[in-house]
Amino acid sequence: MEVVATFASRLKEIMRIRQVRARDITYHTGISGSSISHYLRGDYDPKQNVIIKLAIYLRVNEVWLIGYDCDMERFESNLEGTKKEIMEMLDLLSDQDVERVRDFIQSYFIDR
Repeated sequence: MEVVATFASRLKEIMRIRQVRARDITYHTGISGSSISHYLRGDYDPKQNVIIKLAIYLRVNEVWLIGYDCDMERFESNLEGTKKEIMEMLDLLSDQDVERVRDFIQSYFIDR
């Protein structure tokens, strides 16, 4: 596997594909707007924890996002891939937000 693109170019590409703006990323991930601007300009690349947050939010493979020649999709589209993706998203939430998600899921099953 070889590097075929820069992090900045891949970030721009997936933002265009997903129709996401920098402020959307900031809102949903907590990554500062100035950091997003630096990444988009190619001033510097993010640390691993930020790459993971971005990949989860943008639903892409971290390795693809940093520029390697591999599949863009984060997970295979099956139940196990979906479970893994949900667990990774939950790991990014605060305890309070996890409680909100739990309450939502409970009310979903009660109200069905």
